[in-house]
Amino acid sequence: MQMHRRSFLKAVGSATAGASLLLSGCAPAINTGAKKTLNFWAFSNTRIQWQQQAWELYKKEKKPDFEINWMIFPFQQMHDKVLITALAGSGGPDIADIEIGQFARFIKGDVIFVDIAPKLQQMGVMDKFYHPSATDPWSWKGKIYGIGNELNTCLLSYRWDLWEKAGIKAPINTWDEFAEAGRRYQKATGKYFIDFPFNDSGYWWIQTLQRKGGFFDANGKPIFNSSEGLNTLRYQKQAINEKWAGIRPIGQAYWAKVSDGTFSSLIGPSWNFSGFVQQNAADTAGKWHLQPLPQWEAGGSRTATQGGTGVTVLKTSSSIEEALDFVLYEHTSIEALLGDYGIRQTWPTYKPALEQAKLSEPLKFFDNQRAGEIIKEVSPEINQWYNSPYWPETTDAFTRLALTPCLQQPGVMPESALQTAYNQALSIISFETA
Repeated sequence: MQMHRRSFLKAVGSATAGASLLLSGCAPAINTGAKKTLNFWAFSNTRIQWQQQAWELYKKEKKPDFEINWMIFPFQQMHDKVLITALAGSGGPDIADIEIGQFARFIKGDVIFVDIAPKLQQMGVMDKFYHPSATDPWSWKGKIYGIGNELNTCLLSYRWDLWEKAGIKAPINTWDEFAEAGRRYQKATGKYFIDFPFNDSGYWWIQTLQRKGGFFDANGKPIFNSSEGLNTLRYQKQAINEKWAGIRPIGQAYWAKVSDGTFSSLIGPSWNFSGFVQQNAADTAGKWHLQPLPQWEAGGSRTATQGGTGVTVLKTSSSIEEALDFVLYEHTSIEALLGDYGIRQTWPTYKPALEQAKLSEPLKFFDNQRAGEIIKEVSPEINQWYNSPYWPETTDAFTRLALTPCLQQPGVMPESALQTAYNQALSIISFETA
């Protein structure tokens, strides 16, 4: 397995100091004379719970001739360890969870994961997934190297009690209408209608993906300085200048302002509007409603996708077929996916599972709204997007040289900031590929 030396050194980074520890005691498809054992590496206890439930269902249904050994490591250590062991050719997992922001590290040279597209085609389920969330994040050059079960459909979540008091009526259908409502809200309350993060590209990403933009084109070339990206950044900067949107504080200070109503709305997927808000602003339970994202133009998308973790099978595994069979089982078993909803309130990427009535039940946190109905309605509108081997370098250049100065400094214009960031991204990519 070949990889550019510079890319390899950059990928493993500080992990090499602990490589001997990371490599010890781990080997794929252990065979002790009884059933062989496949190693599944992960970084999250909560994600592992639904997968372990899926494994119990799999065993009852298929009676496999193998076992799974579940291993959980710290986030960065696990991703470093997967790369090191794969490049070494042994000592790694058969199956591994790979977080969306980490995937780019693994496609800089020869890809270490198995292409699952043929298996999806063979099973006849390729068209039964919402691909922008299920496979786009783990795809490169026409091949699918991982699959995710988290649909992560983005919605607008708002404090209906504060909007009602200020005379703001929902739903808000367009981002222009949202801006006008924001001005009225700020005038009536002196508070912010929404915030925009200055050190995290998440909100820019969501609004840009709605326009069919993003960070990269199909060939992995940066395109964040396109008209879609530029107009999104202009919108956010104008909102802050007009003072109906605020700049997001760092850390827990942000959630304090969500809790006390300083910010009356947010955008994002369920792990944000459902998970993080319930965890960090529990006192606001029952005061939130959801609606589709406002459109940029009539007929445009009312949603996007953000975040996720995909399950991969390693080429170094001696049990690739068994590993693939389980991974695709857990992502197509309605019972398993309903189990994940019960654990994490995660809506699935598998369309037949999303149709289940349980996923549209009333939710007390959202004033007994049926969030699942809204998610089902808008999920077909999630636009396709593309990953790249240079995702970390490019997104860093964008955030550091465009988003942060543009939102924080009144005199920095979006056009020039984006061009500076774009030039930096191209320079980094040129250096990496030299």
